[in-house]
Amino acid sequence: MLTTDIVYRILNQILDEAKHDGGAPVSVAVCDQDGSLAGFLKMDGAAVRTGHLARHKAYTAARMQARTADFLARLKREHLDICYFCDPNLTPLPGAAPLVNKDGDIIGSVGISGRPSEQDQ
Repeated sequence: MLTTDIVYRILNQILDEAKHDGGAPVSVAVCDQDGSLAGFLKMDGAAVRTGHLARHKAYTAARMQARTADFLARLKREHLDICYFCDPNLTPLPGAAPLVNKDGDIIGSVGISGRPSEQDQ
C-alpha cells in the first residue's frame, strides 16, 4: 500500500538528488495505483509546465501500468494515436514509472519533469 510516509520519502529523495546533481530544477508527482495524485513537489525555479507534466506522467504510468517511455514505444510500434485511449490526461512523454512493492504489485507511480526526457525517465 502506498502510504503518506512512502510518498514523502519518494518526493524528498528525488528532490534531494536533483538539488545536488547540478541539473535543472524538476517537479515530482506521485500517484496511487488508480492515478489519483498522492503527493507533489516543485523545486524552486522549476518551470510552471513541469508541474503539469509531472502529474500527467505519473497518472499515465499508474493508469497504463507501465513506464511512460514504454507507453510511447507502444504507441509508435502499434501506430496508435493517444486519442484512441479516450483519456485527455494521458501523456506518452518519458519520465514516469510505476511503483512496485516487494510482492511485485503496482502500488502507484512517480513522474518527473524538468529535464530532457531521457533524464526525467
